[in-house]
Amino acid sequence: MGLSRKQIMMLAVLMFGTFVTVLNQTVVTPALPSVMTEMSVDAATAQWLTTGFTLVNAIMIPITAYLTDRYSTRNLFVVAMGIFTAGSLLAGWGPSFPVLLAGRLLQAAGAGILMPMVMTVLMLTFPVDKRGSAMGLFGVVIAFAPAIGPTVAGLIIDNASWHDMFFIIAGLSALVIACSLFVLERTSAPDKQTSLDKPSVVSSSLGFGCLLYGFSVIGSYGISVQAAIATVVGIVALVYFFRRQLKMENPMLQVRVLLNRKFLIGTIIGMLVQASLLAAGILLPIYLQSLMGYSATVSGLVILPGAIVMGAMGPIAGRLFDKHGPRVLSLVGLSMLTITTFAMAFLGDGTGIAYLTILYTVRLFSLSLVNMPITTWAMNALDNTLINHGTSVNNTFRQVAGSLGTAVLVSIMTIATNAGSSSMDYVHANIFGINMAFAAAGILCVVGLGLTIAFVKDKPGETAKTDVDNARRSVLESIMKRDVYVLDADATVIDAMKLLVDKHISAAPLVDNAGNAVGFVSDGDIMRHLSKRSQMYVDPVVMIMQMGRDSTDFDDKLRDLMQMQAKDIGAKGIIGVDIHADLPEVCRVLGENHLKKVPVLDDGHIVGVINRSDVTQYSMKSYLESEQPA
Repeated sequence: MGLSRKQIMMLAVLMFGTFVTVLNQTVVTPALPSVMTEMSVDAATAQWLTTGFTLVNAIMIPITAYLTDRYSTRNLFVVAMGIFTAGSLLAGWGPSFPVLLAGRLLQAAGAGILMPMVMTVLMLTFPVDKRGSAMGLFGVVIAFAPAIGPTVAGLIIDNASWHDMFFIIAGLSALVIACSLFVLERTSAPDKQTSLDKPSVVSSSLGFGCLLYGFSVIGSYGISVQAAIATVVGIVALVYFFRRQLKMENPMLQVRVLLNRKFLIGTIIGMLVQASLLAAGILLPIYLQSLMGYSATVSGLVILPGAIVMGAMGPIAGRLFDKHGPRVLSLVGLSMLTITTFAMAFLGDGTGIAYLTILYTVRLFSLSLVNMPITTWAMNALDNTLINHGTSVNNTFRQVAGSLGTAVLVSIMTIATNAGSSSMDYVHANIFGINMAFAAAGILCVVGLGLTIAFVKDKPGETAKTDVDNARRSVLESIMKRDVYVLDADATVIDAMKLLVDKHISAAPLVDNAGNAVGFVSDGDIMRHLSKRSQMYVDPVVMIMQMGRDSTDFDDKLRDLMQMQAKDIGAKGIIGVDIHADLPEVCRVLGENHLKKVPVLDDGHIVGVINRSDVTQYSMKSYLESEQPA
């Protein structure tokens, strides 16, 4: 990576701290059945360990922006990890459920500060040319930790107890704090002028908290005066919170971005998906451990393949989004999510582990096709000046939806279980309740699918609607190269080679008769077909896999290759940027797809090419001009 020894040590501490906190988010679900048994609480009460954690995380998102401005990054990192460690110790001790829940909420407060903090430290500490390597490793940690969390937790619970699981997390957190004191540097000075709007913090915390509590109590025990009062207080507090944000010049949460219809629809779809996702993480361990008698380890292993697939699909989904746009991916993803969610509403006492593992894995795969495209589509609808606010609002609302949705679905499970207990035994009544909860989650997915069909479009030219006065277009037109060399869609490989050699270029897009880009062929595609490739085949006699080396003569391979069509060896479809895209979007497409250049499209037609060097030179020139004295 070309990092110094101190930078490597700093990156290691940051990644280790992030790993511990992200791991902590998923270790609780396999422990829920054990907690319910030891503390004699029902699922509606136990789910607060997950929904309460998520809710506090959501509340901390807008507060963290103030904290990062007010305090130095190293001090805030140490304090955040300290709060997280204290919460872990309290949860590990946990003699009663209220104490355990208090520990989880403390963990959430620390973790809620930590994640944005780590991003800030990385961006301020590492130079621009090394941030890519640092962020790449950081992304691997974020994807890997939640994947192994349930399995690790299951092993600890089966061989020790859930108390020991929290103590281990506390020990790892303390180690992070000790290392950070020696490794991390103060990367920013405190801004004493920064202020926090305390009424907004109180009203948002009170509103979301009371609403969550009211829904949980009503679902578990029916309508009561206590639950009704909590719900009303929550609604009133949230109305006050939103009205205050709309009146403030610098609100804690810029809810005005919800006036943008595309952003609002994208946020709602994301909220529905998040509610369905988190609820399944609670319902499945209860079904496997409490009802079917499987160990916590088995419960974690059922979840593991899906979590790995979801983490691995992140960059792949980004590449597919760049090729096909949001509509196709989100429609496919939400359709699969709806089908698999309804399929989980038919669990029985004889459902096999293999079937359940495959079903859950496909379900998480479908989620990976929805999350990134919908979020990107929603963000692209906002003006550049509102992107940061949009990210904060989107993340906050998704976290809140996860908490409220889980509370509602677990309440549905409780109501259905109680209704079925009069005619069924304990196990079958609870399975019926879980099935009804998954059926309700399926309905949420249907609503999300309907919104996607009606509103999520990727028609050419949509980006232009957010490009006020063609400002973005003017920037791209000023730095892109207009001399674009293209190939006919039916061109042969020899035609492609002639163009690449004559024009001294490394790749060229393929266009149809209407001038639309339909593919891409590069010198790398040609090299791959000329190389000596190893092939795998099955020996029909001994029925084992064998490796065979391609021994075809180079001249013969070259002769055969020249007669092929370029579209048969090149990439299907094309990754490009809209003429109205902003520079951050151009950088994202270039970086995530590891490209040196990317075509610029206007209504599907190629009008130019933009290189990495073009963006770099423009950025340097703009910066130097802005630094010149007036």
